[in-house]
Amino acid sequence: MRFVLAILTFSVFFAVSSEEEGISIIRDAEIEETLTEMAKPIFKVAGLNPENAKVYVINSNSINAFTIGNGHIFLHSGLLLKFKNPLHIVGIMCHETAHIAAGHVERLMGVMKSRSTNLLAVMIATAIGMTLSGSPDAMAILLGYAISDERFFLKYSRDEEFAADALAASYMLKMDYSPEMLAEVFYEFDHLDIMNGGSNLPTYVRSHPSATARISAIKKFCTPSRGRSVDDKLTERYNRLTAKLKAYLKPIDCRSQIPTDPYIKAIYWHKIGRTAEALGIMQELLATNSNDIYYKEAMAQMLYESGKIAEAVKIYETICDGKTNPLIRIDYANALLELGKDIDKAIAILESVKYVDRLNENVFRLLAKAYGKKGREGVSQLMLANEQMLLKNYRKALELLKSCLTKMDKKTDELFIKKAKYLEELLERDYMEFIDQRYRSPMLTDTVRFINEI
Repeated sequence: MRFVLAILTFSVFFAVSSEEEGISIIRDAEIEETLTEMAKPIFKVAGLNPENAKVYVINSNSINAFTIGNGHIFLHSGLLLKFKNPLHIVGIMCHETAHIAAGHVERLMGVMKSRSTNLLAVMIATAIGMTLSGSPDAMAILLGYAISDERFFLKYSRDEEFAADALAASYMLKMDYSPEMLAEVFYEFDHLDIMNGGSNLPTYVRSHPSATARISAIKKFCTPSRGRSVDDKLTERYNRLTAKLKAYLKPIDCRSQIPTDPYIKAIYWHKIGRTAEALGIMQELLATNSNDIYYKEAMAQMLYESGKIAEAVKIYETICDGKTNPLIRIDYANALLELGKDIDKAIAILESVKYVDRLNENVFRLLAKAYGKKGREGVSQLMLANEQMLLKNYRKALELLKSCLTKMDKKTDELFIKKAKYLEELLERDYMEFIDQRYRSPMLTDTVRFINEI
């Protein structure tokens, strides 16, 4: 389980403010894949491509979920730990999928653009991207723009929310689940101000309809005869997901709160430094569940973090191929680099992953390390430039690009030289105005164009 700092805000399920300096995104292969598999049937009934579904988890105790479009849904860990029934999460993801399917994100951007070009730029800068860093001041600017635009923007959001609830209820019916599960989410928070953005905010800032109004609207879709029970396998995977989250995120008194589930117990033991006991439990689990890729991944991670890198590599070798989750492949490549062997294999893995997880700056950091070990300093600097571009450090990226062009071999590095020259031209032509400006970023289309050229 890894944490990536980012600033993200868009189309929240619950209107909850945050005073955090950044949002920590939890990157865990098992958790992301489980949630994404839950989302794919929703995308299918919504008329979207299920393969575009991607669900991420934000490390936050708040009860929240949102989408930035393009198939990306974000759930706060507090939301996942709050609800024990996976169908409640299915209902929430139906709501966020409705925002995507109905084009709410795109239309909302259009409304913002008509009100303020600067607002659109700030929104894109703060909302799009998995690896962007930032400060709470940017959020304050965003809220300031929204409030200064009178009440049309927020009224537009309320109308979209009712439409998304109705679509979410229809999706649940198509999957033969009762929309009552979504209504139960609102019941849970009906007694709180959380659905209305907090009692201290003025009415026009409360962008979401009241819980009571949303429950009444959803109830119209509910009938006593509809709604199958949750699948036992889904319940098992979801329970394992939430237990894993709790094991990593919550403190525990091991004298009185020792987990009973062996997998979770192993995670706890490793977390508090009792790695030998944790590895013993994992070996027992794998003896009876030899095909469980996540058990193997967990054991490999424990071995790596305890300094047994060669043993970790042996496990990664048994589970990694071209179809393995990119996060696991990145860990495999990292272990190979730490071991100092098969550098070419590590490079091949990372070069393939960067086309799948395009906004993961860690891939480029590891590629820089790998090419450095091969003595290819110029290519290493090019990879670092890519990393800095994704981190919005445009001046540093430009410096690295100029430097790498003086160090690459014109014969062996011809392709890399072409890429470096293109990125240098792109920065100098289209990005210079952003280099010294703290809050402004290139348009999303330019960023995607850059990423596609890496």
